[in-house]
Amino acid sequence: MIQNFITAIIKKEPDRIKLWIPVLFGTGVGLYYLLEQEPSKWLTLGVIEVLILLAILFRYYPQVLKVLFVLACIAAGFADVQIQTIYRESKQKAIIPAHTVYIQGQISKADYNIKGNRRLVFENLKDFDGKSIDGRYKITLRGRGDNFSEGDCVEMVARLQSLAKATLPGGYQFDRKGFYNGYSGSGYALSTVYRVECQDTQGKKQSILNLWRQKINNRISSLLPADEAGIAVALITGERGLISQQLINHYRDSGLAHFLSISGLHMSMLVGLMFFLARLILAFIPAISLRYDSKKIAAVLAIIISIVYLGLSGAEIPAVRAFIMTFIVLLGVLFNRRAISMYTIAVAAMIILTVFPQALVGASFQMSFAAVICLIAFYERNAKALESYLDRSSGNLLVKTCKILFLYFVGMLISDLVASLATLPFAVYHFNRIALYTSLANLLAAPIIGFIIMPFVLLSLLLMPFGMEECFLRVVGFGISKVNQITTWVSSLEGASYQIVSEPLWGLLLIVFSGLWLCIWQSKIRHIGWIGIIIGLLSVVTVNKPDILISSDAKVIALRDNQNNLVVLPSRGKTFIKQQWLEKTASRTLSKKENDKLKRIYKGKETDFSWLDLKCDSEHCVYKNKFQITKGDKLLLSGKHLNPDTTLGMAIYMNKELRIKTVREYIGQRIWNRN
Repeated sequence: MIQNFITAIIKKEPDRIKLWIPVLFGTGVGLYYLLEQEPSKWLTLGVIEVLILLAILFRYYPQVLKVLFVLACIAAGFADVQIQTIYRESKQKAIIPAHTVYIQGQISKADYNIKGNRRLVFENLKDFDGKSIDGRYKITLRGRGDNFSEGDCVEMVARLQSLAKATLPGGYQFDRKGFYNGYSGSGYALSTVYRVECQDTQGKKQSILNLWRQKINNRISSLLPADEAGIAVALITGERGLISQQLINHYRDSGLAHFLSISGLHMSMLVGLMFFLARLILAFIPAISLRYDSKKIAAVLAIIISIVYLGLSGAEIPAVRAFIMTFIVLLGVLFNRRAISMYTIAVAAMIILTVFPQALVGASFQMSFAAVICLIAFYERNAKALESYLDRSSGNLLVKTCKILFLYFVGMLISDLVASLATLPFAVYHFNRIALYTSLANLLAAPIIGFIIMPFVLLSLLLMPFGMEECFLRVVGFGISKVNQITTWVSSLEGASYQIVSEPLWGLLLIVFSGLWLCIWQSKIRHIGWIGIIIGLLSVVTVNKPDILISSDAKVIALRDNQNNLVVLPSRGKTFIKQQWLEKTASRTLSKKENDKLKRIYKGKETDFSWLDLKCDSEHCVYKNKFQITKGDKLLLSGKHLNPDTTLGMAIYMNKELRIKTVREYIGQRIWNRN
């Protein structure tokens, strides 16, 4: 019955079958990351050999070969990510135990973290005795630091440590991302960082591309106010560390956070503007426009600007995806082919998953492709209706112009709605936050972005080599200041953003595959996808917050209050862990009054069982008569000692029966977290 059902679909839409190839490939990549233990490379090789043998044996059975092809696509994705992971492990250096040490080395990369603090990446560090420290480390400085750049040699006293792991079961795995970025560990400076002369063997190494990026950043910062410069730098070179945390929160809560990450919006605008600008200029040069196809010349120039912009932006996943798609579209112009289709996004996905398979588990890849796939699917089903609507006024230029303007604003709202709904499950899963007024913010900001900011960004880049960019950058700054005002106002509206717990992984996967079913197929059978999407969205109601969260060193503990919020007990430091816990459990930050009350409860001076079932004295605290905290860092649950250090932290559920989930069980034993 299932075979007949699938066969009927294939007969209706045979050309859409190939769109499932990157989906199957990505499924193989995802299966690799779902495993708790590192799979045997010999087992993977054995599976591939068995598939090849079966293909030879059943080469005259088309139905069997189709099944084998599906399995082969999944196995290819699994093998691809496993091979790349093993290769990266061979290049990684041994991670040294956490310790404080004097170090000296040459900077290979310099950027900022989300708090605006300077971060430096070093390779081949040396200690005080001149002995080499193997590995590649990312070290955070105190504050913004001096204007250090790639190629500089510095010395400092720093604390080196292994890469940070997840802070709670279900949390983000920082060590996995660091592993694929080539880092052996991280650290932070304990002293002032001093420049030193590079040794003769080191020299001043700095790539031309990074030199350009640094000069552009410095130029922008010297011309524009801090908030405007931070956004401008993010738009042009992809460096978001100069944006204040408050401004980031405004963009996030207003639903315009996507504007800060270079993606299809920026690439398509910049490339499209370059294409039409080139055609306009060529139209005034008869010697060229009358002899050659100006459209193809403009396409070549647009390809060049897209390559330059990709390099300047840091080539992150959304930018790479946008580049591949625009490149294919422009190739279509060169060869007189229409290239905007679902096949374009399939090619882009296949290229990225093959080269960067680890991107699949990142929010950037997921949200970027979800938005574009849904927009293309919407366009495929409504393009003819839009064209018919415009054609009905083809005889009246004024009416047609008004309709085009009307469609622009309506299309902007619809596109934003489609993209927002497409990325909503991923925003909930990764960031636990929903921006409720995103359509309002986009409606107000889109004209400024499209008609002021991006056109003058292009002109600034084109004229920067000639030193004529100042007035154009100031116009960019003016547009950014207006968008900043919009985000500040929208984010201040009551209920602008809403915190929510993440849906379970099975719910997200159900939404993903159901959404792909809905977007890839074009016949009525696609509507089956709505069932899976609805079930996936409702899966969030199955999630229970833990009653207790304990950090790996037991110095940070959070308890669930009677309003279903996690309350972090008073402790010094570990701000990052506390913030991660509150965000992941969709718990609010305590007010000053509540925080003062919590301190009194923790000191044994007060109790408030209507808020928090916690009773303390000078020696220990008891939560719900089951969990005891001895103020000598000993923890007991129903009389049994807990050792969170061996489990890297834990979450405890105290509903009908006690359940303990540990971070170690969640992250498993994988190559990137063995230390």
